[in-house]
Amino acid sequence: MRRLHHNLRLLIFLYICGTGISVIGQSDTGQRIRFIDYYFENGSPLLWKIEDDSLLKISLLPDYQRQTLNRQTDHWYFRIIAEKGTRVRMTIEKMLPDIYNGRQATDWWNYKMGIPCYFSYDNSNWEALKTKTVPGKKLYLDFVMKEESVYLARLPVYSITHLKNLLERISNRNDIKVFTIGKTLENRPLEIIQLGNPDAKFNIILRARAHSWEPGGNWVIEGFIDEFLRLNHNEKSKNICFYILPMANKDGVARGMTRFNTAGMDLNRKWDLAPDSLLCPENYCLDKFIADLISKGIRPSLIIDLHNDDKGDIHLAKRDKSDIEFQNNMQKFEKLMRQETSFSENVSYSWNGDGQSTVMSIENGLLHRYGLAAFVYELNANWITGQNKIPTANDWKETGKGLIRVLYQYFENN
Repeated sequence: MRRLHHNLRLLIFLYICGTGISVIGQSDTGQRIRFIDYYFENGSPLLWKIEDDSLLKISLLPDYQRQTLNRQTDHWYFRIIAEKGTRVRMTIEKMLPDIYNGRQATDWWNYKMGIPCYFSYDNSNWEALKTKTVPGKKLYLDFVMKEESVYLARLPVYSITHLKNLLERISNRNDIKVFTIGKTLENRPLEIIQLGNPDAKFNIILRARAHSWEPGGNWVIEGFIDEFLRLNHNEKSKNICFYILPMANKDGVARGMTRFNTAGMDLNRKWDLAPDSLLCPENYCLDKFIADLISKGIRPSLIIDLHNDDKGDIHLAKRDKSDIEFQNNMQKFEKLMRQETSFSENVSYSWNGDGQSTVMSIENGLLHRYGLAAFVYELNANWITGQNKIPTANDWKETGKGLIRVLYQYFENN
């Protein structure tokens, strides 16, 4: 009987090996990976399996744009649960290639400085580890678990809970007002943070997190507000009022998505048209807020849309090349950015009649519909060239502190 049981176990083992079924067993340190958890706020949907008893394969799922072929997968945020001391060999891959503006993207995983992955054992303090690119456009990591669970993320996490904590921290300030301009598709409130006197000469609007994988703008806003509080008794601060929409795509953030809202709408597209109140209430509410300001005689002097990408440029709206005043103003702004922040990338000009199509992102749309000056500020998600380092949340907070100083100086003599 004992021999029969031995032979039966051997037959089962040979069957499993022959069918290619992976055995979730011990890693090469003799420890076990117990579970991959992403069932929490901003956790990213994914598939996972363990191959050859030790290689953890993470496959990221895309989200899709409504009525187009576009899809994108740039967000991961999950937790590995394992015994302390477990060696984790891991790959991260996209289930499907991205499609951007109708064309398949080919360079998402092939950047000169590489793509970092951020680790945290307390889900608060994040440390970056540079990944390696391996065949199949996969990212590879090899590390040892220092605790029984570790969080991994594409970028330092900024969730809805972080925003709530910020709003609570500034709620009792006389010089700050927080009010709601509407709700998302899933009925989450869309707040505006007003800094300063609404009767000021200049009014600036900032928006962050139109795309849910891009938390850099939120960290910039944190630093921006901190510096506002520090400088608020300065004479310069009396001339400018700031209106900040800190998290436009709240539903996408909550669900761990990459780009679109939960109706498949891109919040940085189709700004040449009045936004759809049913499919895109996030844009509809902001557009109505801007229109209401203009109707009250409060014309925004500048609108800045904060993003993350893999290059880090500032993108200006498409203008006439003969507009010398605009060019002089932007050169002044660029000079201040290079003096007061770590910005060292490019300012991208676009001209009417250059033969290239105009993507109706927010800067082009608001210029087209309202004649407002606006630009998109992309924060490099992989590398701060000016500091020769991988970005941290504190680096982006410092950028926010510098940005408000830039704006005070830029409008000082206007």
